[in-house]
Amino acid sequence: MARVASEANSEANGSKPIYELHEMNEVFEHAVDILKEASAQDVDHRLVMAIVYMETTHGYYDRLHPRPKTVLPMNVHVSYWSGFGWSREDLQVPATNIRAGVTLLKRISERVKYPTVAKVATLYNNLSAEQVSGYGARVQKIYEEEPWWDL
Repeated sequence: MARVASEANSEANGSKPIYELHEMNEVFEHAVDILKEASAQDVDHRLVMAIVYMETTHGYYDRLHPRPKTVLPMNVHVSYWSGFGWSREDLQVPATNIRAGVTLLKRISERVKYPTVAKVATLYNNLSAEQVSGYGARVQKIYEEEPWWDL
């Protein structure tokens, strides 16, 4: 069973960083695929939306790199998923990228004792984490606030 040792982590700050660019948010662009895949895998669609929001408003710099290690909208790490049959080209298709991200969220949720948004998001970002990270705390805040509705 995966573990995130403690929900409490005084260094896990969920506040909005200065580099978070709301304008880069791709939640609505991919909403149909998010809802479809979250439903198919029985994963909370708001968690998926929060991850997509986080990754597209924080990971926009990957668009500038000629061959980034990760692929948006869920910032799926290409080399981590090669063993599951998804190539870089596959993951560049948003619906497949979302399927891969939702699959990872599902697997993490099934392996965490008492899963929370912050714990699952922390492990989504770093599978070896032992405490909730700033990433997990920020995704929790995004999940609660649903900023993708702010136009």
